[in-house]
Amino acid sequence: MRIMSNILNKTLVRAFYREHTGFFLFVFLVFFGVVQPSTQLYFHYALIRGILETPAFMGLVALAWALYGLRVRRSIIQTFGDPDARFLYKVNALPPRRTITPCVRSSAALFGPVIGYAVIIGVVAIARNATVKAIEVLGYVTLLVAAIAWEIRRRLKYPGLNVTNIRRSRWRPPVTYGSILLRFLLAENKGVTAAVKIFSCAMLYLLLRLQTPDDYDLRMPFLVYSLALFGHGILLHRCRKLETTRLLGYRSLPVKKFRRLAQYALFCFLLLVPEITTLGWLTPHPIRLIDALAFAGLGYVILLLLYGILLAWTVKPADYFKLCLVLFGILYILVLKTWG
Repeated sequence: MRIMSNILNKTLVRAFYREHTGFFLFVFLVFFGVVQPSTQLYFHYALIRGILETPAFMGLVALAWALYGLRVRRSIIQTFGDPDARFLYKVNALPPRRTITPCVRSSAALFGPVIGYAVIIGVVAIARNATVKAIEVLGYVTLLVAAIAWEIRRRLKYPGLNVTNIRRSRWRPPVTYGSILLRFLLAENKGVTAAVKIFSCAMLYLLLRLQTPDDYDLRMPFLVYSLALFGHGILLHRCRKLETTRLLGYRSLPVKKFRRLAQYALFCFLLLVPEITTLGWLTPHPIRLIDALAFAGLGYVILLLLYGILLAWTVKPADYFKLCLVLFGILYILVLKTWG
């Protein structure tokens, strides 16, 4: 049993965290890098109180954890679909009861960050005499862990499940280059796309709602918003990888450069539509129209810059994410010095 646990840990858990290093670094910077060290405990305590006291916020957190579970499930499917992982199916020779515990351990390891934060929420809830909510949170996370453990066991038992079926809708919009990229994100990266967009819009809404006429300072909301925009880098990098690996035929078509660049510009604009909608919802109160236009315009420029870098150079994922962090640092200094 211990040998099987080690094999699943190396095959599933380590590969998952290694693949999503940039994502976890991004989350760490959001929750610990933006807030000053002296106010981090108060910030997280206020955040947990908001989760416990606001049903909508609790639902948003539950949705984010569910999307994380979908990302874990997708990683599991990709791992078992790799021909190099076929040796894992030899565990079917073992009795079923001996394979359940390793699957549960691997699932719990994959949900490590979620379990840790859920335990902290549970402790705070118990301290505030909200034991029922603590049980609800921990029970929900337990269900997620159990679902992923069942998925691992099912993939081990039935190798044919690695072939996924794609449902095609009857209505087919006109095929343009930008629509191909957008549909690629919605079809094959729906979990990551939804997580990035929900985080971006939620932070934008929550921080701007705190603005009052007497204390109207947009520097912190814009920095968090721009950090979320740089988080779109993972989506843009995957789109560029799609172009260089699976769209060679489209790229070789005799299309004028201006038209192709216009398609990229339209794609970036469509990618920013949820944030623009959120800004429009908050205009003119609590944010002024001129500032909402500045948020939308600067956000659009950031997405164009990030995709322009990918078009100009062939950059490895690690180097690209490092460059995004450098650009965010430059923007951080400029905003703090120039935007009052």
